[in-house]
Amino acid sequence: MMVNFRVLSNSELKTFCACQRLHHYEYDLLVRPVGDEAPLRFGDAAHAGLEAWWNEPNLPARWPAMSVALDTMTALDSFELGRARALLCGYDARWLDEAIETLAVEREFTVPLINPATGAPSRTFVLSGKIDAIARFADGRTVIVEHKTSSEDISPGSEYWRRLTLDTQISAYYLGARSLGFEVDGCLYDVLGKPALRPLKATPPEARKYTKSGQLYATQREVDETPEEYAERCAAAIAAAPEKYFGRGLVVRLEEDEREAAFDVWQLARALREGELAGRHPRNPDACSRYGRTCAYFDVCCRTASIDDPQRFRRAERAHEELTAQLPEQSDISKEESAA
Repeated sequence: MMVNFRVLSNSELKTFCACQRLHHYEYDLLVRPVGDEAPLRFGDAAHAGLEAWWNEPNLPARWPAMSVALDTMTALDSFELGRARALLCGYDARWLDEAIETLAVEREFTVPLINPATGAPSRTFVLSGKIDAIARFADGRTVIVEHKTSSEDISPGSEYWRRLTLDTQISAYYLGARSLGFEVDGCLYDVLGKPALRPLKATPPEARKYTKSGQLYATQREVDETPEEYAERCAAAIAAAPEKYFGRGLVVRLEEDEREAAFDVWQLARALREGELAGRHPRNPDACSRYGRTCAYFDVCCRTASIDDPQRFRRAERAHEELTAQLPEQSDISKEESAA
């Protein structure tokens, strides 16, 4: 029987882990929120700049390439753009002289989803993803490069780095790199800490206090901070403490680590398939508010908004918009067959 495999990505699995109802909206119904939230816009802009930086072989041209990439991010307002420019300019200054050769950038892969208990491939799913970069150190070690922006503490030894020992994405990227012909010695996790500074606003007239000389107190302002002033303040904060904003660490996967991650992904795929076959997608109230913002579908789950509201939601053409080379999304396997 001819089978069209269904693509699974790390992003989809993370969404499923967070909330099965959220996964149903986004990956079964292909419903997505209209517009991007500010944290997502910032992350997309940083990623575009980093892609341009790693793609540029001429080192002095890397920052100009980054700058051009940022100019294309029209969804950013002038303050967001200034913050992104300050961070990426600092990144260029911090890492430009590192002896790392770029071998590939934004490489997509598709590999079989293997049952680690039997070694048999899934009859329903394949695993796909996109590797940010593959690079080689001067000593010959080849590594996967994964870029992230984060508001967390990214200092050495922090919870952020310890949590990466459990990250199935890294293990999946090992498989992906091998499928592309690269034997890798680790994953260079490349993290950019997002500046927490916010644009300063003018002090309300009724709250202003003046010194005897008629000057406003140093902590108060007569006018709003301009985008240029804000960008300069971000740049100064980054230059004063670069270790808070730029972190790199080599994350290694042993055979045992890869096997455990394979079990994680296999069991998640089974649970996902079982939910599809049963037509049941449990809600997770603990995921209604994450990272300081409310889920875009909260009102839909509370039955105070419609999933069909075009002012709030759009229909995606495909489940994995981040991937370009995709297999058909629907499986021809009958419902009586194995969940994975």
